[in-house]
This record gives sequence, C-alpha cells and structure tokens, in this order.
Amino acid sequence: MLTRRMFHTRLVAALAAGALPLATRARAAAPATDDLWLNRLTFGASPAARAEIAELGREAWLDRQLTLRPEDDVALSERLARARLRIAYDAGEDDIGRWEARDELRPLSFLSAEPEAIVPLLEWQPGRAMEYSERMRPAQEVIAAALIRAVHAEAQLREMVTQFWHDHFNVNSEKDHTTAAPFALYDRSLRAHALGNFRTLLGQVASAPAMLSYLNNADSRASPANENFARELLELHTLGAGNYLNDRHSDWREVPGATEGLAAGYLDLDVYEVARAFTGWSVGDGRWLAEGEEAPRTGRLHYVARWHDPYQKRVLGREFPPNRGPLADGEEVLDILARHPGTARFVCEKLARRFLSDDPPAGLVQRMSETFLAQAEAPDQIARVIRVLVLSPEFAAPPSKLRRPFEFLAAIYRATGAEVTATENGFHWQLGRAGWLQHSYGPPTGHPDRIEAWTGASTLNRMVDLAISGFEDWFGTAAADLARPVGDAATVGAFAAQHADALAPGQGEGIAADLARAFGIDSAAPLDAISPEDRRGLGQSAVAFAALTPEFLLR
Repeated sequence: MLTRRMFHTRLVAALAAGALPLATRARAAAPATDDLWLNRLTFGASPAARAEIAELGREAWLDRQLTLRPEDDVALSERLARARLRIAYDAGEDDIGRWEARDELRPLSFLSAEPEAIVPLLEWQPGRAMEYSERMRPAQEVIAAALIRAVHAEAQLREMVTQFWHDHFNVNSEKDHTTAAPFALYDRSLRAHALGNFRTLLGQVASAPAMLSYLNNADSRASPANENFARELLELHTLGAGNYLNDRHSDWREVPGATEGLAAGYLDLDVYEVARAFTGWSVGDGRWLAEGEEAPRTGRLHYVARWHDPYQKRVLGREFPPNRGPLADGEEVLDILARHPGTARFVCEKLARRFLSDDPPAGLVQRMSETFLAQAEAPDQIARVIRVLVLSPEFAAPPSKLRRPFEFLAAIYRATGAEVTATENGFHWQLGRAGWLQHSYGPPTGHPDRIEAWTGASTLNRMVDLAISGFEDWFGTAAADLARPVGDAATVGAFAAQHADALAPGQGEGIAADLARAFGIDSAAPLDAISPEDRRGLGQSAVAFAALTPEFLLR
C-alpha cells in the first residue's frame, strides 16, 4: 500500500509546503492538563501513565515521581539485566599485545560494576592488550540503556531530570577511553542525586573520574594549573556566563560584594584561583605520579598532595589560608558556588527552560531561586525546586517546547507501547544525523535547549526519518504491533485515527483524513479488506503523521 520512499517524499513535500503541520495547527486544541504534565515531566504520555495520573491525581502523581528511587523500579532493573549489546571486532595487536576476534552479544554489566572494575580498561601495559572498543564499552552500554530507561522507566521524572543534568554537567563519553571507561559510574551518580541536594550533586560531579578526565583536571598540578574545569565550573555548572564580569571590572575589589566576602560575579582572576584550588584532584587509575609512585587502582577520585598548589588563594572575595588539608580548597569552592544566589538563578532558569518554555517568566524563576537558596541544606532540595515549578500557575501555559530528537523518538515508542529491543546502538547514529549525540556531545555546553536550534531543514528532515523508520526491522531498535487495531476500529479510517490519537489525542480523525487525501486511501473501506502487512504500513504512516503535528512535536 505505502512504501517508505513514497511516504517520506510526500510527507517532506507536505511539510515544505506548510500543509503539515500548519494545516493541523488550525484545528489543534489545548491538551488536557494530565497530558500537559506527562509531556513535560516524562519522556512522553503513554496509556499506562495516563491511567496512573488519572487515578492518583496530578499532585499525588508528582509527589510519587519526586520520591521514586532508581532501585524501586524492579521491572526496569530486570529489563536492563535482560538487555544485550553486540560487540564485534577483528583480531589484532598493538605494542602491548594481541587480542582475538569477537562477535557476541553481552549483558550491560558495566551499568552496575564497581569503580575498581573499570581500571583495567584504563591501563596500557603488557597483559592489558585489548581492542579499543573494549575500553569504550561502558559508555556504549550507558547509551543503550538510555533509550530503555526513557521508554520503560517508572521513575520518568527522575530520568528526565537525569537527562537535564547530563546536559548541564556535560561529559562527552566518546572523547576517549578515559571518559568512556568511567562513564557508567558518572551516569549512575547523576541519576542517584538528580532530585537530591545540589551541593552533594556538584561534589559528585567535581570528583567524578569521567569529568576530571573530560576537562583535563586529572593531570592538573601547580604552576600552572589547568583552567578547563575551573572555567566550566563557573560558567556552565554554577554562576553562568551572565555573571562573568571581566568586561566590567578590572579589579576584584570593584565587584559588588567582593570586599564583604561574596562577589556577585566572577573575573578571570577567580578562574585562575579556582583552578589552583582543584590542583591534585586526579583519578585512581594506576597512573605514574613520581619516581616509584603510582596512583592506587580504585577507579575513584585520587588526591595527589604533591600536585596541589598549597598557597593562599582568593575566590569571589573569600580568602583561603595556605597549607590546608586534602581537598579542602576545592571543597570550599564548591560550598561557595552551590549556595551562591547567582547559581540559584542560573540553575533555576535552566530548569524552567527545560521543563516549561524557552523564556520562562522572571517571577517564576525568582520563586524557584528563593526555594533553591532556602532549601540549600535539604536532602531533596532539587525536588522541592521542581515542585515549585510544576505547581505554579505559569506551568499551565500552552505547549511551546519542541521535543528534541532523543525525546521525540522515546515519546513515539511510549505512545505506541513499543518494546525497546535494540542489540546494537544504531539508533544512536540515526539520532546523530538529527543533531542529537546522546552522551557524546562534544562541547561542554551540552545540547542546546532553545527551539531555533532544532528547526533547521536538515534536523526536521531527519525527524521525519525517525518518525517513519523507528519501527522498521532495519532500524533495529523497537517493536510494536502496529497492524493491530488500538480499539474497535472497523474501517481503514478509524484504524488510522486510533493510531494517530495515541500520539495526538483528539486529532486522529483529522490526521486520518490528511492521510487519506495524501495517499488516495478510501477511509470507509472495511479494515479486513487490507492485508496485515498493509495494515502495519498504514499504522506506521498514521503514527508518523501524528508525530509530526504540533500536538506531538510541542510539549
């Protein structure tokens, strides 16, 4: 009935002509509040999620989502334990030895591995020869698990916030083996603390081997210190570029608040001083430290006292005395930054941008910031801030955030009840064509989070591909029975409408009519008059049309 090439060509033409989704926009209705919440706070509304939020009520549903722990989801743990990911390579050798060829499906064992288990992947010495993909394996397992979690996790809000922190504290897991090998530990830490205390989370990030390697702090030592981590800590992780005041002040004493011990913003001088504070924060990976001295093989943060700059420092107007104990300088920097009003505003605005709108209301950000600071010692500080956001009057605003490619694909799978079945990370490559590099975005900024970054012709064309191809066998990612009627459909038109309604409730009939016009389908024809193969093609087409409407694209 409908070939993929025919469907893609006609749908792209419809998009280019503005017939879809602009024609659909005219009949778009505001989503029900339950769906508004589900689309903003989960990776997409699903039949099960709709039933749960209707049964509990929105606020009780929110409270449950804010308190669900990763270990509470037994079904997800079992699903991850069953998952397999292929690893394949030819036999080979390098200067430390040889390895045999491999082509096998392996469990995602690094997701739960202890830190010590990753150390062999970091060592380059006789007896440790291995093909490079073995050293990169933990990162590949996290990428594979990311889609499983997004589609199937019960703690959907925690997964959404974990994804937020992955962008906020971005680490390119595919930079090299020094970021890939410890990346499962990093992902696990972000998830565990995603809704917890920001100072605790910040400390976990600053001491994570993946971050220390990504921003080159693992080799930083006195005279001169490496500034990469220090600059991103201030600009991207805490105060934000808006509080960089080097263009306004040439002397630290000129910065408001500095002479009282808490500068309102930071200068290049603060970057240098923060870099000095973190010298010696390295990784326990057996590395050479000095003649006759190696780092322990713990796979964790290792403090190298001989590398630390012990002299006095000044950060944001705060004086640090010399010759302090291990980690003390860096820990105090984190204390200052985690409780700084500038950090509160920057982080809360980014949270509101991710979960509400590109330009969140200033009053809402202010209320969130006040809660952030007032609850600075609370173990659930971040959850309390999100609660302020979600229960605010502003959260009822119409959808305006465009789903980015990863959540777009996950939302399609959730709406259709698909099972993630991938044994290779082909979806990762497909998402990359749309500009989304799950856990492997190069710059430390993380993926952009404004609509203009995701509406280029190339990106939208790739989104069309995802909508069309996501259920194809060759895509190799998920399975859903799209030949089966969602309800009691007796006609071709009703069948298409029900599949479309699963993604864009209330829009099914109009989408079915668009589909019939585009492809010359008789909507009144009895469903049993077409083959199961054609029903599957029609179901896929209805899902793809619905996925590219404003009702689904926007959340």
